Amino acid sequence: MYFSHTRCVHLSVFCCTLCSLCVLCDLFSPIGGAIKPVVTFTPNWRNILYHDNVTLTCGVPSTAPEEPRTYHWYKDKRPIPGDHQRLHIIGSSVEEGRGDYQCQTIGGDISDPVFLNVTLNHVILQRPPSVIYEGDPLTLRCHHCRLYDAINTKFYKDNQEIKSSESHSTFHIPNITRSQSGRYKCTKQIHHNDITNVVELPDESFISVKELFSPPEIKVPPSRVIEGDEMTVRCDTRLDPLRGGTELHFAFYRDGRTVRGYDVSDTYRVPSSQPEDSGNYTCEVRTASDTVRKMSDGLYIQIHDYKMQNIIRLGISGFVLSATVCFIYFHNKW
Repeated sequence: MYFSHTRCVHLSVFCCTLCSLCVLCDLFSPIGGAIKPVVTFTPNWRNILYHDNVTLTCGVPSTAPEEPRTYHWYKDKRPIPGDHQRLHIIGSSVEEGRGDYQCQTIGGDISDPVFLNVTLNHVILQRPPSVIYEGDPLTLRCHHCRLYDAINTKFYKDNQEIKSSESHSTFHIPNITRSQSGRYKCTKQIHHNDITNVVELPDESFISVKELFSPPEIKVPPSRVIEGDEMTVRCDTRLDPLRGGTELHFAFYRDGRTVRGYDVSDTYRVPSSQPEDSGNYTCEVRTASDTVRKMSDGLYIQIHDYKMQNIIRLGISGFVLSATVCFIYFHNKW
């Protein structure tokens, strides 16, 4: 097929226009996809008293290009003043401070909302704003209004006292577990106008600890392993998508003895399995920081002897052949 000169000119113009549009798209599109920032608090509490100050920071992933940025801030999905990476909030009133905060950079995605609670209480139990996973450190703070003096801080879990201090107002758990989920409460003795007027005031919050990864499970495909075959043992677990960047290490055991130490691979392989490789297999998963460990249930793996398999197959074949001959013989006789 032949094209006229005019059609070639039109086609060239079309291609150039298309290329120009692609260049413009590349210029105005974010490099490497949408950049989703994260809002963090300093101090790292999701609830403050009405006279407290907090600084919000719009954190951009380190993979994003390092260049000056303009930031946009939102409260309850409405734009608020501020074009810098940090936003200072003064809890001068409950209505002005309380709400869901988000940030965004030009060409990037908007962050997930983070709730800041501003209250008028005399005593509050402060906790971090982020979701708490097993293995995370957790610090709780029994905070009081600065207009009053306070002593004798007490912390409770499910109405059982877990800490008491005359001067320290924090309670720290280095590596929290799911069994430590529950209702936490703190109390303080507040001195009002004079030392004779003392009132013990409480505040409480339910702490829910999420599962970082599921209990592991031993899997062996195929389920029947013959001597000489490659045996593949997999330690299957599911990591929470919100913590997808967590590095896990896997170890494998046979009859309680280590057959492969901790490694990032979730698979243990035996190139040519032998009967002595039979046994009760378990695997263990831990985080790289070793703050969370989980062991699987045992699975007995039998390596079937190749010679014995042939003997069994020959025996079955001989039985079938004999039964067939007998059937034909008696069928013809009758």
